[in-house]
Amino acid sequence: MSNEIVKGTTSAVMSELQNSHQLCQMLMKTPHYAKMGAEGIFAIVETAKSLNVDPRQALGGGLYYVKGKVEMSARMMNSLIRAQHHSITRDRKSDDTICILHGKRADNGDTWTESFSLEDAKRAGLTNSPVWKNFTRDMLFARALSRLARQLFPDIIGNVYVEGEISLDPNIRSTAEPAYVEAQPEPKAGVLPAEAQELDEIIGEDEEYRQSVLKFLVKNCGVNAFNEMPRDIYEKVKVRALKNQKDREEKRNLYAEELNTYGELSQIGGK
Repeated sequence: MSNEIVKGTTSAVMSELQNSHQLCQMLMKTPHYAKMGAEGIFAIVETAKSLNVDPRQALGGGLYYVKGKVEMSARMMNSLIRAQHHSITRDRKSDDTICILHGKRADNGDTWTESFSLEDAKRAGLTNSPVWKNFTRDMLFARALSRLARQLFPDIIGNVYVEGEISLDPNIRSTAEPAYVEAQPEPKAGVLPAEAQELDEIIGEDEEYRQSVLKFLVKNCGVNAFNEMPRDIYEKVKVRALKNQKDREEKRNLYAEELNTYGELSQIGGK
C-alpha cells in the first residue's frame, strides 16, 4: 500500500472521528443526551457506524452504553439479522423456562442452534433482577439470540452485547474508559430498556396520552423519555397507564356494542 493511500485512509478516519466528536458536543447540550455522557454518545455513534446502523436509531434506543461496553436491543439485533435475509426460528419446545433458537444463514446455508434457560440465568445470578422476574420469556429470548448471533452472525452484530447482558449481570464490573473526555459519573439507577418498552406498548397508539405522560416527566423529573425516569416514578406512571389502557378497551367494547345494537335495530326497522 502506497504512502498516499495510507495518508488518505488516515485522513478519512480522522475526519470521521472529528465529525463524531462534533455530533457528541452538539447532543450534549440537550438534557436527554447529556445523561448518556459524552463517552457514551461517542461509543454508540461509532458502533452504529461500524454496523451500518443509522446513528439516530442507535441513540433512540437501539444501542446502549453500559459499563464501558455497548449493548444492542434484542429488537434491533433481530431486525439486523433478518434484514440480511437470514433465518431465526424459535423451537416449539421453548417456554417460560427455556428459549431454543435455530438459525440459518441465507448466503451459505450454515445452521446453528443455541439456547438459554432459566437454570442458566440462575447460575449466573440474573434472576434476582425485577426485569428477569417480570419479563422472563423476553430475557430468555434475548440471551439465546445473543448466543446464536455470536456463533452464526458475528458479521452482523460485531462486538456488541444484547440488552441486559451487561447491565443485568452482577458479575460484570464497569470498565468504562473515556473516548476523548473524562468519564462522567454513572447515572442513578432508572428504568431498564425492557421496562420502558413495556410502558410504550401499554400506551400503544394513544398519542394524546403519551404526550401527557412526557409533559409530566419534563415538568416533574426534568426528562423527556420513558427510559430516563426515576424508578419510583415509573411504577406510578405504569399503574396509571394500565388504567388508561383498561378505560380505552372498555370504551372500544361499549362502542362495538352500540354499533351491534344499531345494526340490529336497523334490520328490524328494515323489516
